[in-house]
Amino acid sequence: MPIRIADLFCGIGGVAEAISQGPGTTAKDHTTGRAPAQQVNQMDTSAVVMAIDIDQSVTSLYSQQHGVMPQCSTIESLEYVQLPDSADKIDMWWMSPPCQPYTSRGLQRGCNDSRSNALANLINLIPSERPRFVGFENVPAFRGSRHHRKLQQTLHETGYQTREYLICPTELGVPMRRKRFYLLARRDKGKLDDFASTCPMRSLANFVDTPSWDNAALHVTAELIGRYRPAMNIIDLQDTSAVTACFTSAYGKSPVRSGSYLHCQRRGIIRRFSANEIASLMGFRKHFFSSCDLELRSQYRLIGNSLSVDVVSALLSILLVD
Repeated sequence: MPIRIADLFCGIGGVAEAISQGPGTTAKDHTTGRAPAQQVNQMDTSAVVMAIDIDQSVTSLYSQQHGVMPQCSTIESLEYVQLPDSADKIDMWWMSPPCQPYTSRGLQRGCNDSRSNALANLINLIPSERPRFVGFENVPAFRGSRHHRKLQQTLHETGYQTREYLICPTELGVPMRRKRFYLLARRDKGKLDDFASTCPMRSLANFVDTPSWDNAALHVTAELIGRYRPAMNIIDLQDTSAVTACFTSAYGKSPVRSGSYLHCQRRGIIRRFSANEIASLMGFRKHFFSSCDLELRSQYRLIGNSLSVDVVSALLSILLVD
């Protein structure tokens, strides 16, 4: 029976993208990336049937790429997680709430930050809604927060098996640092496996789009370089071992601590990564943003707030196994 998924705080659809790409590498078989023959990975029959996000700018792109029109609404006032005019049960929730209440760059006000109210409401709904599976993602600083403890307690008291992970895409061979906290939970007694990977690191060159060098909008001005170069993470195109910094929603706006820059000595250019290149590093399909009409700044904001599709795929391969 298909697993019906609610993509809460859906953004541009990292979970839907992972589902469309199928099972990823799991702790069960690192050579083939498949679960043992006696087990069935339900990713093959899973589908996102419901998506919610307060950001109206994601609706058209999400619908175009994933075939589901997100509900543009707040989650803090949600009374249940269910499709309108349908009695069918939602089998799985994926939650990627705003990270600002917990991020080390923010004020870390946690439950005192109004942006955490939506997560608080969902935690309170778990005992009555009782989805079969729960997936959760946030910044590492979420671990140990009051909402983390409340989520753990609620899941335990409602009869879920849980497992927590700290994973960076570099562990899956992706040359991009983006360590995140993940929590998986399921209501049956099936044990959730550990995550481990021995994937070789892929070359950053595989993610670079050559025509982007001709896009003047991506070029960094000499004035900006002169002012901020010591604090900018600039990567040489010829460096075969290069790994980018974490790209944030501030990329293209804040010149430092928001992501990496590319330098091509032959061209004499230092430029920003394009939104499509970052999306590729995040595991999205090639040219993900090419057919949308969003401004570049909006594309950077949306991809900076999204998920590593490779990591989510690997974790869903652990969670959705019968």
